[in-house]
Amino acid sequence: MKKKFCPKCGHPLKQDVDFCPSCGFKVHSKKQTSDQRVNHTQRVQQISKKRMSKLGIVIASCILLLLVGGITGFYFYNQHHDQAAVISHSKKGTKKQNPMGKNNADKNKDSQNKDYSNAIWMLMGYMAYARKNYENGQNVTSTSELVDAVVKDFKDDTLTATKKSSTTYNVSNDYGDVDVEVKPSEVKVTNDGTTVTPKSELKEIFNKYTTKISPVVKKIVGETDGGVKATSNTSSTKKNAKSSKADGTFSNEEMVVAAYLDEFSGDTPKDKINNIKAILEKDNSDVSKIPTDDYISGLYSHTYKGKPYYSIASNVATSHYKIVYLNGDSDQYTTQIVAPGISIDEDRYKKNKSKADLVKKFKPYQQEINEILNEIKNNKDRLPSIIDEQTKQVEKESKSESNKKDSDEDEKNTDDSSDEPEDTNDTDEDTDADY
Repeated sequence: MKKKFCPKCGHPLKQDVDFCPSCGFKVHSKKQTSDQRVNHTQRVQQISKKRMSKLGIVIASCILLLLVGGITGFYFYNQHHDQAAVISHSKKGTKKQNPMGKNNADKNKDSQNKDYSNAIWMLMGYMAYARKNYENGQNVTSTSELVDAVVKDFKDDTLTATKKSSTTYNVSNDYGDVDVEVKPSEVKVTNDGTTVTPKSELKEIFNKYTTKISPVVKKIVGETDGGVKATSNTSSTKKNAKSSKADGTFSNEEMVVAAYLDEFSGDTPKDKINNIKAILEKDNSDVSKIPTDDYISGLYSHTYKGKPYYSIASNVATSHYKIVYLNGDSDQYTTQIVAPGISIDEDRYKKNKSKADLVKKFKPYQQEINEILNEIKNNKDRLPSIIDEQTKQVEKESKSESNKKDSDEDEKNTDDSSDEPEDTNDTDEDTDADY
């Protein structure tokens, strides 16, 4: 065994003593040293463990933060990438769609231009048709005055135009309506006879007045100087509904026929209807058999001194007719006879009657009234050909009569020459006498 000495004075020591017997220095035993070493090692290990534990926590925290940061970054990266992709796709889509949008805009513009063009032709065609009415009713004497009058009527809604199709319009006022169809080379007006005017003729007559016509065209197609607007035409619709129904039951034309029937011969409405049907039946016979002075030759609409009226003519020459004033919203209508020697200015032939009474009287016969109305319109359409045929017949008869007269004259002259007395002078030649 190794001898133990006091580390201070060098005095020999016994094993397991705590103090030096010589100097009193406290000495450590091997066990204590070992224990101390163990304790030191344990403390070092504990410190090490604590340090390792803290380090682990720090490392774990860092790893966790990195993971959280990575996940968050990945999320926002993906979100940004998706948004960028959407924006990019949207831009591409916009680039692709722009031509389509442009095409649609171009198509709309082309359509508007076409509507504008058709509306101009429609107005020109209508003015050509209505010229005679304006000349007679408003003393219009020139194309410029005609354009001014028509434009004024459209501006104050006396006239309204409703689009029925891309090429057809209905033009109406308080006393009737017509359909105006724009064709490639002409404009056709129907529903009051038929008027067809070539576009070349319309252009020649009205082309220099397009500036005056333009505001009306814009009103019809719903265009303003600032662009295009959609119009409901509510006021026009109300006006048309009001003007097309004189009393809410009969149309204007039905009211006129009923008023005409009411003053026709017959004791009852049915008698009157049967009597007028008998005349219309004769009117539909062969031209040679049509009575010149008993032909219901059409329903017409005019204005006199600014007041609109309808008329039904009762002879081929249309010189004898009955006027019917519907008087707008009034509950009274007025009838008047006009004929050679009876002027439209003569109030003594005017009669004021109740619209309500007229409707009540003829409402049960509305279907027959419409049949009569159609027959009258048909007669009006046939009238030009009837006049032409009757003129030819008159000329033929006149020529035949003239030939017969010439023949009779020749025959008479022949007879006169045969009746002349013969020369019976048989005296001899003169002879000299002796005295």
